[in-house]
Amino acid sequence: MPDLVDTHVHLTADAYDADRDAVVQRAAQAGVTQLVVPAVDLASIGAALALADRTPGVFVMAGVHPTYLADAPADAVDQIGPLLQSEPIVAVGETGLDYYWSREHVDAQQASLREHARLAARHGLPLSLHNRDQKGSEASSRDLVRILTEVRDEGIGPLAGVFHCFGGPPWLAEAVLGLGFHVGLGGTLTFKNAGVAQAVADVPLDRIVLETDGPYLAPTPHRGQRNEPAYVALVARRLAEVRGLSVEEVAETTTRTARQLFGLPDA
Repeated sequence: MPDLVDTHVHLTADAYDADRDAVVQRAAQAGVTQLVVPAVDLASIGAALALADRTPGVFVMAGVHPTYLADAPADAVDQIGPLLQSEPIVAVGETGLDYYWSREHVDAQQASLREHARLAARHGLPLSLHNRDQKGSEASSRDLVRILTEVRDEGIGPLAGVFHCFGGPPWLAEAVLGLGFHVGLGGTLTFKNAGVAQAVADVPLDRIVLETDGPYLAPTPHRGQRNEPAYVALVARRLAEVRGLSVEEVAETTTRTARQLFGLPDA
């Protein structure tokens, strides 16, 4: 059985309320023994910390998702800072840019991303980055790269992390690697005609981590259903097919990378 890490699963989401413990158990049975849970707002950080406290193998991110900013207090990032001393917290996020739903809050999103990136650099923690735009637009990708480059050049501290749910555009992978970041691959890698395999064709295997983004974006053959961390194994299998490698090699390399990036212990 492969040893796998789900580097991005919203395990505190309501979709898991009825069977959260069973979801974790099924993940372990599939070889997915470590789960990194992103936050979307301040309340979800607390929920994830409580879950990690009672569930071995669960680790936490702290951040405010760009689509939740309108309801977040103005000092949200300031409130996150002191929490980063908590042992289960291994990353800052989920932060990033979302231009898909609305362009009304672009300035607020960019300011929040910059604050999150500075916080991560200051504490030496990786960032988990959301990146979504309207079809045919590359504005969010270009703004993400620009802002991360600017924060890196401020010299506050090391800047690293993951462009999660990666899917392009074509030039983005090279820019991500140039920044020293990684790409996170999940269920969309298994979607027919999604183009994800092509978008990461030149990304070295040791710069890839695996994820589900559960409960969203379940991989084929579960597309349209609730996603869960056990399905990381399906993503690993698809990546192995795309790269012409064994599942064991994909699992070994991506798991090693995930543990190094997020500072996770060996399982």
